[in-house]
Amino acid sequence: MTTFTTRLNLEKPTQGVSPWKTPVDKWADQLDKVAAQYLSVHLSGVAIATEVFFDGFFFDEDVTITKVTMYAREAPSGAAFSIDFTKGGSIQTKIATIADGLKKGTTTIAGLTYATTEELGLKVTGVGSVNAGSEITILIHYNVSPLA
Repeated sequence: MTTFTTRLNLEKPTQGVSPWKTPVDKWADQLDKVAAQYLSVHLSGVAIATEVFFDGFFFDEDVTITKVTMYAREAPSGAAFSIDFTKGGSIQTKIATIADGLKKGTTTIAGLTYATTEELGLKVTGVGSVNAGSEITILIHYNVSPLA
């Protein structure tokens, strides 16, 4: 009996039989791209220092956070806008920022993983001193962890 993968509906080869006529090598890089995913979070209104504005999110698969891209409708001024990740309520000191006076910023994140049992949250760690920044969209780039 033929079986298929859950998300992409790819036919799974029967054990001992390889029904795939094209080499798997050609698909490897394309399937690897599928592991790159994005989570979009919106901070509505004016940013408030030390506020946990997103919490209680669990990923369906183990993941590694790779980058954060942020866009502000109104730029922070006087200082940068910054956020940190939380894991089960504990800050992770993986800071992402939008520089003073800019409406967008991208920060590479290294060494931050979440298992399916670990809760993701986001906390404001800095706001502009003249204008805090507002209506900020946060795009979290992550990779699904490979099978062990």
